[in-house]
Amino acid sequence: MQLFKTTTPSFSWQLSGFTLIYLFALSGCGEKDAPLSADNNNTSRLVIAMLPKLKNIAYFDACHQGAKQAAKELDIELIYDGPNEPSGSEQNKFMETWIRQGVDAICVAPNQPLAIKRIVQRAQERGIKILTWDSDAPESGRLFMVNQVDDTRLGQLLMDDLAEQMNQSGQWAVVIASLDASNLNSWRRVAEARAKEQYPDMELVDTIVTREDENVARQKVETLLNKYPDLKGMIAFDSNSVPGAAEAILRSGKTGQVALTGNTTPGKMGPYLDQGVLKSFYLWDPRKLGDLTIRTAVAAVNGKDLVPGTELSGFGPLNFSSEDPTMIILSDPIRFTIDNISEYDWGF
Repeated sequence: MQLFKTTTPSFSWQLSGFTLIYLFALSGCGEKDAPLSADNNNTSRLVIAMLPKLKNIAYFDACHQGAKQAAKELDIELIYDGPNEPSGSEQNKFMETWIRQGVDAICVAPNQPLAIKRIVQRAQERGIKILTWDSDAPESGRLFMVNQVDDTRLGQLLMDDLAEQMNQSGQWAVVIASLDASNLNSWRRVAEARAKEQYPDMELVDTIVTREDENVARQKVETLLNKYPDLKGMIAFDSNSVPGAAEAILRSGKTGQVALTGNTTPGKMGPYLDQGVLKSFYLWDPRKLGDLTIRTAVAAVNGKDLVPGTELSGFGPLNFSSEDPTMIILSDPIRFTIDNISEYDWGF
């Protein structure tokens, strides 16, 4: 299987020079509006708010690194915050606060895409640009979506990879953080359709939901392996489910018996590749996803015409989805294996 890599310039990932101040309660939002930042008296600077699905996991921390670098280079203020659990209602509280504060744009990776439509409309009435990134809410009225990969391409790659490892037959399962996240479930639906069309001897027997928690994934996959002793493979669609599933396979003594692939960051996966727990997994550079999201938001606020061929610094001509003219595609996915993982010492 071919390895896909983007060839954008390297970046120096460092902390931005400004300090953000949040006067939020435990949920991240207070009843009283807070100052945007310590130097918000500089009214000439754009203020872009960025909302991940949740904080304090390696993938979104890496996205934050890229966003900070872009903010520094573009000389704009970045507010980055979000819930500690993958909650749509908690995300809405952050967005409501930022609308009251009058930021210039909000970039949201929605946990529950249908839950943000009302807030997107309210923001647009205030002249605030709304973009999605990582996960889309196409019915919300958002302006642009910055997508990490082409969903169809990734879903098919995952299914084809698993099918090859399973010799195109046997029981397989889905391991996924949420049944609400649009990106994960778009990949899942493509993979499942691919299996039905191309691999009739493969049987999907179960789907387990892990709530973006590695330990939950490990526990649930251990239960799955006991429930289906003839299980031959699984696809884990998110960054916490892959290492959780790998650890479950290892602890259950199923290494070499149950195939695993999915999407995750490379930092934890080297030992599992070395031990043969899995042969491959996929990702893109999440730092570049954060970077491109901020650059797209700034360009949108500044009225730049974003169409195929438009160039943004560090990314060259933009690549748009053939199915959605408002969806920007970051890159092709990278297939990580024991042969190339050492090339990606990203630190996460």
